[in-house]
Amino acid sequence: METPSSKPQLTKIPVYEIRLVQARRPLRLAEATLPDAEYAGRTMHALLGLTDREHFAALFVNGMHQVNGAHVIAIGGQHGIGAIEPRTVFRAAIAACASAVILGHSHPSGDPTPSPEDLATTAKLMAAGKLLGIPVLDHIIVTRDSRISHSMASRGTLPAAS
Repeated sequence: METPSSKPQLTKIPVYEIRLVQARRPLRLAEATLPDAEYAGRTMHALLGLTDREHFAALFVNGMHQVNGAHVIAIGGQHGIGAIEPRTVFRAAIAACASAVILGHSHPSGDPTPSPEDLATTAKLMAAGKLLGIPVLDHIIVTRDSRISHSMASRGTLPAAS
């Protein structure tokens, strides 16, 4: 009878690779640099404005305030998205080497006023961004009408990062 080997069993552990995959549909911008909140709002509208359900997205910004990427993070229903987790927001931003992010979401109702949930989510994401070293510069709420939006930074409703 053979005696059991005294060698320890090797355990296989998966090795993960993180890849940033470019979508087939690019976001076309007149300028890559975001000069102000109005331009950032138009950019966010180009990404989300004509949707029939709420969408939540982020624009990735480099150190020179140039947009170097965008990511649609969540798609919800007609009146809401539900909980937005910081890891889903910042996962792509980290992979894209973003220096900062501009958050945005759509209000298909046509009223860009931030709800208490919008403000609470923004505060939570700002705290996470501060911890990660990827600050949230603004949170823009767009509507189907490109002239109607709400920049939390411009309107003074952007919560303080805790």
